Amino acid sequence: MSKSQITKAELEQALKRILSGKTHRIDPARKISVKAVEEEAGLGDGSAYYYKDIVQKIKDSVIQNSPKSKAQNAYEDKISSLRERLKKEISLKEKYRAQTEDLKEQLSNMASQHNQLALMIQQYQYKIAELDSEVSLLPYPTPKSHQ
Repeated sequence: MSKSQITKAELEQALKRILSGKTHRIDPARKISVKAVEEEAGLGDGSAYYYKDIVQKIKDSVIQNSPKSKAQNAYEDKISSLRERLKKEISLKEKYRAQTEDLKEQLSNMASQHNQLALMIQQYQYKIAELDSEVSLLPYPTPKSHQ
């Protein structure tokens, strides 16, 4: 490996350590910057600027780890969890709607059966009343005396 490749690898490793919070030379709470990455890599000031792709990675990391970005990610997480909750509640609502329809149908069938049974009871009560009146018209047999 050439010296240039070694320096680039050291800068990349330093950036990874800073992002993971496991730094060797700088305070882990320090803000991410080109200078912080150079110090963590043990390199001199301005040495990272020879590697435009590394500088761009550092700038992208700064943007991703900014409080605004973290707040945006928190909002996105909140929105995502609320969408999941909404999907669950919609499916639950559909389930309850189907159950309600089934129960209404059962209630309708039971009401129909109830009406049929009430009609049958009424018909049998009329029949009983009719038979009672016929029985009352029949003559009572007189008891025969035994002599």
